[in-house]
Amino acid sequence: MGCSSMILSWQENKSPGECAESMCYHSEYAGTEESGIRLALAECVEKSISLLATNINDESLYLLFEWCTASSVLSIVVTDSTKKLDSAQVVKCGFSRLEAEDLQYWLGDYFTTCESFMSYSLVAAFHCQTRMESVLL
Repeated sequence: MGCSSMILSWQENKSPGECAESMCYHSEYAGTEESGIRLALAECVEKSISLLATNINDESLYLLFEWCTASSVLSIVVTDSTKKLDSAQVVKCGFSRLEAEDLQYWLGDYFTTCESFMSYSLVAAFHCQTRMESVLL
């Protein structure tokens, strides 16, 4: 899953009233084929990894993948051990059709060979309910 051909286009949205570094990178993927979805997920992971240098601080522990079933949006954020102090930059991607079980499996599969992530001392975690129910990828 190389990133040589990008299939997502990212929009940067600054939230009003938040700190200057606060930014949401958002994209949408409308495809329904597994191969395309997996490529889009890989791009989401790589986008979040590209932001780690500015998102990590002394308290950072998790690269947290949050799946909202109702809106079909994946959010990726760096957070602390309490999962309450989030990084200023967030990656979000909407998908037209994706099951939480498939998403969790494909993300876990991607991380087994994700060299760009292995140089960071973060733990990849996933949830589709609440942050306290996160599972490791």
